This record gives sequence, structure tokens and C-alpha cells, in this order.
Amino acid sequence: MENSLVPGRTVSPGNPGDSARKGSDTSWFVWLKSRVTGKKLAGSGEDAHPQPRFNNVWISRESGSGSDIIARQVAARLNWTIYNEEFIEIISRRMKISPEMVRTLDELAPGMIQDWLLPLREQHYAPQENYFEHLEHLIQEIGRLGEAVIVGRGAGFILPEESTLRVRLIAPLPNRAGRLADRMGVSIRTARRAARDLDRRRKQFDWALYRKDSDDPHHFHMTLDTTSLGIALCVDLITLAIVRGIPAGQSTVNRVVNIDPKTSGSQEITIIADSATK
Repeated sequence: MENSLVPGRTVSPGNPGDSARKGSDTSWFVWLKSRVTGKKLAGSGEDAHPQPRFNNVWISRESGSGSDIIARQVAARLNWTIYNEEFIEIISRRMKISPEMVRTLDELAPGMIQDWLLPLREQHYAPQENYFEHLEHLIQEIGRLGEAVIVGRGAGFILPEESTLRVRLIAPLPNRAGRLADRMGVSIRTARRAARDLDRRRKQFDWALYRKDSDDPHHFHMTLDTTSLGIALCVDLITLAIVRGIPAGQSTVNRVVNIDPKTSGSQEITIIADSATK
């Protein structure tokens, strides 16, 4: 069976309405569109005004680097839609299998033995191959809808680099292990091992599907150390990169919410003043 995400493949945008015209895809596609209020598919003929430089944000991350809270706060500030665990929910609906089953496939690279056996026993690996196909389809649809903050899954290697802000979040292993230990309720030693395993799994996933090294900073517009800079500043920098890329005269969100993680329930309103967005 041919992998739909083979290295070197050029992804064609296609017609975003194609999936809606296929009977089994209709409910899934309508459900996806309903998550993004006020968004229109690309190519609708209504895009007379200049488009923002970046229509989406892709966050690649080291495990425990704080990507979850950063992605949520960036999405909240921009009033964009976040896709992280949402991938699990959407693909489970699409494949008509349980979310738990999808989690066993999520960001899991096919191994060498699987590559050798796949032509002979493709039915054994059909679920994982099916997951790859649905993941690619979903990322393309999200990219066309735009105004999305996408976490992981190598999405930035599929979406156009010129319109997708590529961000890599990193942090020293001790800090990342501390976050994971708190979240998982395990010892620091166990969390360190989990961090290394997750990083290796995600790196293998990106390489196997896209032939891209997720550790290479040249694949990203910005690489941010969340420990040195802090969560709040990382959110500021990502948000500013989006807002500053919006052409003059185009309406945008100029009031963004800064949630201080140290103060439960507190919110600080930050005004981004820029002549290009006035």
C-alpha cells in the first residue's frame, strides 16, 4: 500500500469542497467547518482584500516545553482555533474508531520492520496507514480554513511555509521533566525518561513521513526557549509575529488577552499598537 505522506510528495490544495460532496465525508467536514466561526474556504472569490502574511501557526515542540498553554493562549489572543487533542477527536470520528485507538497511532512513526512487511501484510497495518491519510487530509482542510494554531503532527511540513508561521518550542531537559512530573504525577527520573521517549517518537514521526529533522532550526521562523524567555513572552512574540504580518487596512484583533498562569483567574488586557493594523 502506498503511503499518502511519502517523502518528496507535493501536496495539492485541491478543492476544499470535494470532501463535502462525498457522502461519508459530509458530516465530518461540516463538523470541522462549524468549529471555525466566520471562516470561509480559500478560493471562494471573496478575498478581494490583502491577505495576512501568516494564516496559521504551527507549533513544533519538545515534550514538557509548555506548548499546550502557549498554544491555548495564542489561540485565545488571536481568537483562532486550536488543534492539538482535537486531532484525536476529529480523526476518531472520521475513522469511526475510538479515541483511545487513535492515540496509539498519533505521532507514531512506522518502523523499519513495518516498512519491510507492509507490501506483504498491508491489512495488518491498515489502521496506521489509514490514520496517516486522514491526518494529511485534515491538516490540508485546516490549512485552507486558516486562523488555526496547530500543535505537532508535522503539520508545518505540509502547509505552505510562506503562509504558516513555524515555531519550535524548546527548554532544558530538567525543566521539561519537572513539568511532565507534575502533569503525570510521576517522579522526575520517570519524567526524564518519558520526555526522551516522546521526543524520539515525534522526531521519528517527522522524519519517516516528511524526511524532515524537527531539531533543525532552519525549518522554523522562530525557535523559542520557554524557560529562558518565559511562557508569557513566548506568547507575546508569536502573537506579535501574526499581528505585524496583517496588511494595512485589514481588520484584526488589536486587543489580546494575556493570562497570567501565576494568578488564577486573572486576565491582563494588552494592546498591540501598530500602524499597519490601524
